[in-house]
Amino acid sequence: MTKPTTRAAKNEATPATNDVDLPWWKPWLNHGIAGWTFDLFSSVKFGIWLLALLFIYSSIGSAGIVYPDFDAGTWNIFDPANWAHDQLRQWRGLEMTEFEWFHWWPFDLMMILIAINITVTTLRRIPFKSVNYGVWMIHSGILVLIVGSFIYFGTKVEGDTPVARRQVIATYEDVAADGTKSTREVSFLAAPGTRATSGEGADQVIFEVTTIDPEWELLTGDDKGKRAYSVTVAVTRGEKRYMRQLLVGYPQLTEDLIFTDDPEQPMKRSVRETGNPIFDASMAMRLDYEPQGYFYLRNELVKSWALYVRKPGDREWVERKIDGLPLYNDYIGDRDLVFQQGGDKQLPLDPLDVAVGPTSENDPFQDVEFRINGFLRYAIPRSRFVDGPAGSPLNPVAFVTVASDRGQRQDYRLVARDPDRASADGGLLRFVSIDSETQFAQFSRQPTITIRIPSKGIEIREEIRDVAAANPDAPFVEIKGTEEAGKPAYAYRVSNVRDDVPVGGATVSLAILEVRTPKGLFRRWVFSDPSLTRDVVQPDASDAHGAPTMQDDSIQTFYEPGNGLALVSLVHGPEEGRIRLVSSIGSDAKVVDLKPRETAPLAGGITVRVEELMPRAVLEVKPLVVPREQRERDAMEIFSQILVSAPNTPAEWLEFNRWVFNGPEDVLRRSPYKPMVMRLADGRDVELLFSRQRLPLGTDIALEEFILTSHVGGFTGAMSTIRDYTSAVRFRDPGSSWSEPTTVSVNDPIEHDGLWYFQAQWDPPDTSSDEGIRPSAGLNYTVLGVGNRNGVYIQLLGCVIAVAGMIYAFYVKPVIKRRRQEEVLAGLARNGRKVEA
Repeated sequence: MTKPTTRAAKNEATPATNDVDLPWWKPWLNHGIAGWTFDLFSSVKFGIWLLALLFIYSSIGSAGIVYPDFDAGTWNIFDPANWAHDQLRQWRGLEMTEFEWFHWWPFDLMMILIAINITVTTLRRIPFKSVNYGVWMIHSGILVLIVGSFIYFGTKVEGDTPVARRQVIATYEDVAADGTKSTREVSFLAAPGTRATSGEGADQVIFEVTTIDPEWELLTGDDKGKRAYSVTVAVTRGEKRYMRQLLVGYPQLTEDLIFTDDPEQPMKRSVRETGNPIFDASMAMRLDYEPQGYFYLRNELVKSWALYVRKPGDREWVERKIDGLPLYNDYIGDRDLVFQQGGDKQLPLDPLDVAVGPTSENDPFQDVEFRINGFLRYAIPRSRFVDGPAGSPLNPVAFVTVASDRGQRQDYRLVARDPDRASADGGLLRFVSIDSETQFAQFSRQPTITIRIPSKGIEIREEIRDVAAANPDAPFVEIKGTEEAGKPAYAYRVSNVRDDVPVGGATVSLAILEVRTPKGLFRRWVFSDPSLTRDVVQPDASDAHGAPTMQDDSIQTFYEPGNGLALVSLVHGPEEGRIRLVSSIGSDAKVVDLKPRETAPLAGGITVRVEELMPRAVLEVKPLVVPREQRERDAMEIFSQILVSAPNTPAEWLEFNRWVFNGPEDVLRRSPYKPMVMRLADGRDVELLFSRQRLPLGTDIALEEFILTSHVGGFTGAMSTIRDYTSAVRFRDPGSSWSEPTTVSVNDPIEHDGLWYFQAQWDPPDTSSDEGIRPSAGLNYTVLGVGNRNGVYIQLLGCVIAVAGMIYAFYVKPVIKRRRQEEVLAGLARNGRKVEA
């Protein structure tokens, strides 16, 4: 057995190492200030501190913080109610999204320091030997990953773009008064309810999309049984009134539906009535793609607010970027600027002063710098009436309570001089204002209708007490003495009564009658001014405007307004503040003077009470701030508002619009479009719109088709029955034509020209029953998410290198070490030496 080698023998056997024997760069690292600095950055403790700080910073940015909140009045820290959770990055003074938090300079600095720490530690402490290749690869992979992340997050843009399925393009020839001909072209969005007008006066043409069927079945031709996207447009052109159906991919099947005088079938196919499928050959209409060239940046990624300006009447908007606008908290300088719900905490006074100047040469208001003086994250426009100051115009407003002896109670707010808000419960309760005592008699009598048939010497006068609008089963009243063999007798019934309707700056009253004569059945609008009385034949009353026309002048009708069929009328005037109640409940009319907060008993156990009267009311319109606990979490910035002002111009609240539309004819369903016109101090008008910044896509995109894939049983209206959403889109690069359709679905994004597209939202069916809103079968547009992915492959390369290094460290390194140990042992054995265990 050999003796162990002594330290002295070892020193003799191992030559001393000096700086001359080291690589050229190690002496520089080991001495002086550079050496101290590299000692710090190669310190394991320093690296641990950096990682700990990074963990804390990331936890705060992602999960938020938990802190004691003793507003409940107790100091028990063990009570969960005394602890609050909040996002520190959303507090005032920070106002950061999660992306901004992880792209802020403290985070970037920590990542740079960690990268330096890894680099210096690797160079100083880990020799570049085969046994350490795994560690070098892991550290190199991490550094490559950090570089890729800086590229990714430093150049990241992400947003969304709405893409409509089709637009309607109408082309027709217009003839001026001097005989000059010109061609007009009108385009508008193919969406139910979209309206567009062209021309003025007698030359005006009105278009309206009435219905869209995305699954219209073809009933004729070689493609019988197939389905196509169908759009029906109503056209009013002078005395011509028809509807035209357009089919995507089948322009040869375009046809018109025309109105007829047949009450049993008011609309018929033009081909059956005229022998030609096109009723108006001078009107050409077609469906075309609605290209989209912009996408809108997401505020959830980086705050990207924008103010858009244009002159009223212009088509295109000009963008102004808004820098410094918050996202999460409310900022106001005066609490009188908003409404707050009772019991809410008072909003802190924290005004803004954000300048928004022109950023484009195309800005039409280069000399105007707008300022934003307030911001509301979640607010809803609300209005209320208050007593106006001295000198305010007369505008009576009454707050009325109607109750019964059965405990039922209903409150109303009635505005005497607003026809839309002067009555309630279908006109049974009415509030009016009179200027002279002679006007009062009208409201104490029933409206009457007078009918004359001179050829038969017949004249009747009847009080109107029942209308078909309230009682659809109301029968026709036959006029005695008009019966003739083989001909129906004259008959009528009152459909509705409308008193004090504003028309052309004045007010008129009318009764709408359904009249039956030997010439057919038609409606007659009987005005209190006989010169306005006319017959209405079209089902949608489109012929109720213009010069009066009579379907049958053998019957004459006259209307004398009364109480408008109201059971209870409240009459203000002629003295300011005086109210009289006129009741027609029961057999006789009842008239009583009524003071505010007095209760008037009526027949049937009914009582009426005027809670408050404002003779000179002024309408206040302000945002109502919604409490945080009542806000929808997924509403994003949809309910945001800003307070905008211009030099020497009062500030006004401006609501947020998700996307920028050039006009109401381009608005997508369920999308707000709320521009505002502001009058500047110099008398100029400017139109403003609050939205997000937008960037060009670099290529046009169009929606060919939207495909909804459902589970077994089909789509029932519930989201759970949908399996996938797919948009078939086309691209059109500058100078080229449309590409072939490419599908984009939820889990299958596509890339084009450096941007990635993925399915984000869709247009669901909407059977809206709101007045003036047409129902929709949906599938008329799609919303695609848009974003870039710069640096992703560098990140992936870093991960691959790091994983390869781990595999090397855990599997290759042990093999190398074992082989080296075996070689050492074999060498000792050859030399006759032996190492004791």
